[in-house]
Amino acid sequence: MRVDWSDDFQALYKQRGQQKYGIRLLALCKIQSGMSETAVCKLLGKTHKTLRSWRKRYESGGLESLLCIKKGRGRHPLISSPSLISKVIDELEESRDGGRIRCQDIVDYLRDKQKIEYSLPGMYHVLHRLGFSWITARSKHPEQSEKEIEDFKKKLR
Repeated sequence: MRVDWSDDFQALYKQRGQQKYGIRLLALCKIQSGMSETAVCKLLGKTHKTLRSWRKRYESGGLESLLCIKKGRGRHPLISSPSLISKVIDELEESRDGGRIRCQDIVDYLRDKQKIEYSLPGMYHVLHRLGFSWITARSKHPEQSEKEIEDFKKKLR
């Protein structure tokens, strides 16, 4: 089955080589030269569905559409600003008398108060992406007295 497409996929494949979209060019080059779709699937280790989607993308949007490879599944994060996380951390600090704030605490707070669902690994990813780190100061005991600490420091000097 020979297809009359305007682009020369063989030349494009030779020019671009085995970059991330080279296999798409090679597949359409083989189809353009007359090789059957089944033979191309076996040669490249791809399914008929994949080849048909590449063909459809080329035929509907041209070469630019064929070579456009998007990253991931295109998810949009529920939390995209560090200010919301900062606000959550501040509120959690104010609500307790010492102790550490764990990632699970943030996940629970967001689920209960903001109605935002995140898994624990997902929240770690969000915190990392927004520039937060888990380097913390030593926690304070709830019964700790600031006055006694200052008196102790004065005695050492």
